[in-house]
Amino acid sequence: MLESDWLRASVLPAVGAKIYDLIWKPARKEILWHNPRIPPQTYPVDGNFDNYWCGGWDDGFPTCDPCEYGGEQYPGLGELRSLEWQLETAVTDRDKATVKLIAFGPISPVRAEKTITMLADSPVLRMRYEITNLGPLPLDFIWGTHPALAAHENLILRIPAKRGIVGQATDPRLGTPGQNYLWPRLETPTEVTDMTRVKPMEAAVACGHYALDLEGGWYAVEDSRTGEGFLLKFPLEECPTLWMWLVYGGWRGHYHIIIEPWTSYPNKLSEAVKHKTHRRLEPGGRFSVEVAATMYQRDEGYLGALRRL
Repeated sequence: MLESDWLRASVLPAVGAKIYDLIWKPARKEILWHNPRIPPQTYPVDGNFDNYWCGGWDDGFPTCDPCEYGGEQYPGLGELRSLEWQLETAVTDRDKATVKLIAFGPISPVRAEKTITMLADSPVLRMRYEITNLGPLPLDFIWGTHPALAAHENLILRIPAKRGIVGQATDPRLGTPGQNYLWPRLETPTEVTDMTRVKPMEAAVACGHYALDLEGGWYAVEDSRTGEGFLLKFPLEECPTLWMWLVYGGWRGHYHIIIEPWTSYPNKLSEAVKHKTHRRLEPGGRFSVEVAATMYQRDEGYLGALRRL
């Protein structure tokens, strides 16, 4: 557990080193969504992620959607999300608290390192992720991070995208797979939908859309009633794609928002390779990325929070 005057985070080394809780202390509010039917638990590397997913904030490598590639079967969110990670260091000083965790790939010959830092002087959590290729051959991959947020119909998605692509949808009102549209205006034969507006639980729909042509490496999810919001900043040069998994009652009875920065489009390794958008690690090569999360209030707004980050 890491804690400051503003935030408290709990990390579960035994379940993929996920961030399970992220508490905004001024409002005593849990930021992350928890699955009400599945508690945190260990599960097999090749297990169906969805059947064990307890919520929280996960990371994905070397794929998002399950796929077969290079003679291997990669599960949903990849091979590291269910491993027991080892705590390498835990350090606290006047300025910050930091934990570093490591794991080794059971399928890919990689060493993964995840460092989570809580700053003392501002409500910021930083997460740095590094992957090193330990093998003698090049390694193809995609990487993304997967924070699940609780939904309600007063939320606004602030995403600096120019274009959206429908990946999947449970209802034609949320588009057809492959459909391109000018973000955030999605037009279908029956209606026009503003994709920045969260639908109520009773809508009983779900979709996965891509947000592309981003004008900045950030997004925010804001409560229109209070002006309070969650903001995630990421390096646009490393993660030029957002995958938006928006569940408004239409998938397993859940109600949540997951907006995920990814290195590649599409979010399945085998398809990303076909599109030549995947990443490659040469022998001994290292991939690293850092993201930062914070909460903000109406008087600061998302632009003020972005400047602070």
